[in-house]
Amino acid sequence: MDIVYLDQNKWIDLARVQAGTETSGPMAILYPELINAVRSKKVLFPLSVSHILETSKQNDPIKRCHLAETQAKLSRGFVYRSRAARLEVEISMALHRLFDIKQPDLPPNWAIAPSFLQAFEPMDALIAPASEVERLARINAHMDPAKQYVDYMRNQDDAARRAANVKIASDTAELVSRIEARRTRLVSESVDMRRRAYAVELLMENQNTFLQILDRLGLSFEQLKELGGRACSLIEDVPTLDVESRMAARLEAQTGSINTNDVFDIQAFYTAIPYSSLVVAEKASISRALQAKLHEQYDVRLSRSLSDLLHVYE
Repeated sequence: MDIVYLDQNKWIDLARVQAGTETSGPMAILYPELINAVRSKKVLFPLSVSHILETSKQNDPIKRCHLAETQAKLSRGFVYRSRAARLEVEISMALHRLFDIKQPDLPPNWAIAPSFLQAFEPMDALIAPASEVERLARINAHMDPAKQYVDYMRNQDDAARRAANVKIASDTAELVSRIEARRTRLVSESVDMRRRAYAVELLMENQNTFLQILDRLGLSFEQLKELGGRACSLIEDVPTLDVESRMAARLEAQTGSINTNDVFDIQAFYTAIPYSSLVVAEKASISRALQAKLHEQYDVRLSRSLSDLLHVYE
């Protein structure tokens, strides 16, 4: 089964067909084709945490519901797991490889999970406390994951929704400021040097996870340091962090200001690229991913147009 990531704007294009405002043309042909392909389990379009946050930002309740219903039909309520859970697994596997320890077997598509709640760390069954895992199991037994998502988008408290979106906007603006400060510090550096500097930052930000997993494996930080150059390339062996560093380096090397959409795009790509068959997104982000040769490294197709899916699953 193919795993396909769609940029939020692509979801909006399909939602116009769901809403009945677009009744002819390529999208009107494509949407029912994709519905049938999902039903026959040829393809799945999981949601990411970015999709959930951006859909929740839509203040028009009718538009928000049409968008949520479109996403629910094509995702079946499945999501890419939280960043924290993916990193827990990816870092563990990277350390197993680095120290030549037999790696545990992972099930196919382990990074895809039912229920939109699992896109968030506190409810991700891979890392959540046992009580939350049990609660999630009860929720999934009581309500289909796709219906959970639509119900949430339709019935969440509006005041709480708006307050959460204000907080997210503030946090994202602060992140953009930090990115711009880093761009200023590295203004004369090459893309590769920017990537290396960013990788060091990512290693420092995630050092506790590295240390905890080393401890579980019966290893120490001193043993990691003894590996020298092999340890220095560790970030490249952690897919989420590798894609983030490569995408961020290319974005920050470009001229012009960075906005919050750029931040969401990077988040989307480091979530989707390692675990998808195809990523369909906007021109600028796809171009950066192609320049970084992420399609070759992670064996994923990259597309700028939904039309590339026309008749593929007939």
